[in-house]
Amino acid sequence: MPSGPDYVKDTDIVYTTYDEDYDFDSKTTYSMPDKIVTDVQISREGDTTYVYMDDKYASPILAQVDKNMTDYGWTKVTLDQNPDMLMMPAGMSSTNYYYNWWYDWWWDFYYPYWWGWYYPPYYPVSSYTTGSMILVLTDPQSAQDNPLNKSNTSWLSVSNGILTYYNDMDRVYDAIDQSFEQSPYLKK
Repeated sequence: MPSGPDYVKDTDIVYTTYDEDYDFDSKTTYSMPDKIVTDVQISREGDTTYVYMDDKYASPILAQVDKNMTDYGWTKVTLDQNPDMLMMPAGMSSTNYYYNWWYDWWWDFYYPYWWGWYYPPYYPVSSYTTGSMILVLTDPQSAQDNPLNKSNTSWLSVSNGILTYYNDMDRVYDAIDQSFEQSPYLKK
């Protein structure tokens, strides 16, 4: 009989893709923000507010990305130093709710052998949260050649299922490491 995964980490997925025509060898520096965006809220007036991951989780995640970039030969610089590339991390999560309903049976002591329905029915509700870590490496100079003034993505990593309410940081680190392992073209 086939069986499913034994642990939630068995469902983690790391997907990477890149622009095959992009010359990564000519780039050596990168910059990265010190926060991870998890949501964007736009008011009716059009004001944009970014929601950030709590620093106690974001800081070690950003450090793991920096470690991998450094191990691959990249040099981190500030935005003022005109980096060759921008590393843009983001996290997103989704909470799924599901419910079922059922009536309870009861035994009537006044009328032997009589079963009936218990009313009202029960509505058990459960939920689970999953999330994804997204890493985008982009060339800020490519925005000048784009009619929308947006940078094209040179490299993309999406690690699905790793950001959950368990806060298992080892799974996040493993996914980041796997992203780089799948991307040897980023090595200097």
